[in-house]
Amino acid sequence: MLPFLKTSLTGAQSFFQQSSRWPVGYVMVAGLIAARWLGLFATLELAVLDVFLRSRPAAGIDEQVVIVLIEQDPVRVDENLSESQLAQLLEIIFSAEPAVVGLNVFREEFNDDPGREELLNLFETHENLITVEKVLPPRPIPPIAPLSDRVAQTQVGLNDVPLDRDGRIRRVFVGAYLPDENEDATDNPFRFSFSFKLAETYLTTQRGYVLENHPTNPDIPIFKEPESPEFTPIPILAENSGGYVREADISKIQTLLNFRSGAATFEVVEASKLFDRSQDLEALTDKVVIVDEIDAYFPRFLPVSASSNLIQDDETRDISPRIGITGPELEAHATSQIIRSVIDARPLIRGIPFWSEDILIVSAGLMGIAMSISFRSTLRSMISLAVMTLIAVGACYLILYRFGLWLPVAPMAMSLPLAGITYLGFNYRSQRSALRSQEAALVEVQVLEAERRNAIERAFSAIHAGPLQRLSSLLRSAKDGNTEQSFVLEELRALNQEIRGVGERLRQEAIGDVYFFYSQGDIKLDLTHPMHEVLYEVYSLAVKRKLPGFETIKVRAVSIEPFNCQQLNLDVKRQLCWFLEESLQNIGKHALGTTRIQVLGKNINDFYSLKIEDNGPGIQSTHIGDGTQSSYRLELMLSGKFSRFSKRDGNGTVCELSWPSSQ
Repeated sequence: MLPFLKTSLTGAQSFFQQSSRWPVGYVMVAGLIAARWLGLFATLELAVLDVFLRSRPAAGIDEQVVIVLIEQDPVRVDENLSESQLAQLLEIIFSAEPAVVGLNVFREEFNDDPGREELLNLFETHENLITVEKVLPPRPIPPIAPLSDRVAQTQVGLNDVPLDRDGRIRRVFVGAYLPDENEDATDNPFRFSFSFKLAETYLTTQRGYVLENHPTNPDIPIFKEPESPEFTPIPILAENSGGYVREADISKIQTLLNFRSGAATFEVVEASKLFDRSQDLEALTDKVVIVDEIDAYFPRFLPVSASSNLIQDDETRDISPRIGITGPELEAHATSQIIRSVIDARPLIRGIPFWSEDILIVSAGLMGIAMSISFRSTLRSMISLAVMTLIAVGACYLILYRFGLWLPVAPMAMSLPLAGITYLGFNYRSQRSALRSQEAALVEVQVLEAERRNAIERAFSAIHAGPLQRLSSLLRSAKDGNTEQSFVLEELRALNQEIRGVGERLRQEAIGDVYFFYSQGDIKLDLTHPMHEVLYEVYSLAVKRKLPGFETIKVRAVSIEPFNCQQLNLDVKRQLCWFLEESLQNIGKHALGTTRIQVLGKNINDFYSLKIEDNGPGIQSTHIGDGTQSSYRLELMLSGKFSRFSKRDGNGTVCELSWPSSQ
């Protein structure tokens, strides 16, 4: 295995071993994914998209699109433009030789205005004149009638606008199938949108691009230059794109609106200035010209996260707050985004596959857990989570601005800190529990130390009251002349027994503090020696025992690296020796037919791992005995991790104990 791959796998294994101690972080991430599937994040994700789009630097004026504004007076209706005047306005505009003219104006289906015939003639003589109709419920509005069949098929676009659940406009139609009695909507006539037809006409007549279907998905329109394999697709919004989870209104061919940022976005020409010739007509030459009507005093603003510049210079209209943009500006933004995408590679907003969004959310959660594990300090972990969350949000903003990719910002920004903080909370509780256990163990040790001191004091009292008193009596007898040999020998014999009895007890208590007594024979190991040497001696003594599991062993692999044991007390050292002895004895007693045994002690990152492995029959019982329970108690004493399991193929058992190497 390649070294870097082995290191990566080891790091991943260590990460999952640590993080699996408290899987609540994974549960939190899964909960966020489920909530997003249910559509609970839709409103928040759409709001974040609005903030991102509104926060972009100003894009400046698009010189390819011009808005000609007809201001209507709702009070003095008789002074508004008649159809004859509207036809005259169009003739003035066409005299400037624009690339395409879009008439975003509705008129009654039938009337006796003599200017109607003039308007119809303009459509017949100018194929680059596009008008509008509404075809979708609840209120279809036909185009100016009676247009010829050719004009109705090629020079009419729909200007229906899809609304999101919060009433805002974030997407526009590329086209739609007209309502019909057919059950299969794809069999109905198809109509491009008004803005798309304006962009198509401009790109095909002025730039030489060709409109085709995408080679792999015919629902996606593309623009390409003749004889060139390169093309620009118009991204189509899917049902679960971005924040549109469980959105029922994404059934037609729609795309997200990547409006131009800033207040000054399009040049606006007043129709009155064209009539009195005060406006230079060169401003309309080779441009996309959108002609529209607007209420002079109370214009209707559409709820879009863009700024309007149609009325910013008119102080008399400050009574009407600008909440979004007007209808002609919406069509201008929709037209401009397609033109600029094709000729300038300006990105259009598009989502990524739904499963990719879930991967990003899960990755953000894993990153939060990893950062919580990496820092031992809770404060540092919290700061790092906050900083990384800001970096992730900033990266999503830059990706949207530069490439047009709409990523699940809100779920990611919640998954990263919540998973990390949740893991921190439970890990903190675990550490507090371990600390309390250590404190309890310390109290117990102090109690034992007090008991030992009391035992020594009792032993000294026994020496003083027994042997010393007998010796004092013997000295007095000698002074008194009572020196019979039999008496002296008897007293000395008794004194010897008393001294030996007390001394043996004292010696056993002293020996028990620094030695590990092996279970077989009068063998003791000094626990003040380096622990990797002591553990090797335990291994050597254990495998010499005549046990059935050891009789078939052919290969013995032993490697015990040194480790820091200065902070380990004698009791923990004694427990480590017992753990190794117990694990080896289990192989000798239960792993019949074992041919290979491996004992590996190794430093891995900030942890030390002691692993005993065999290739025997594996774990045969789920019963947790005293030995296993003692291993779990040792796990708590070391603030480490104990595991005992059969190998994946069922041939062999692994018994592993790991703990922080700084212990």
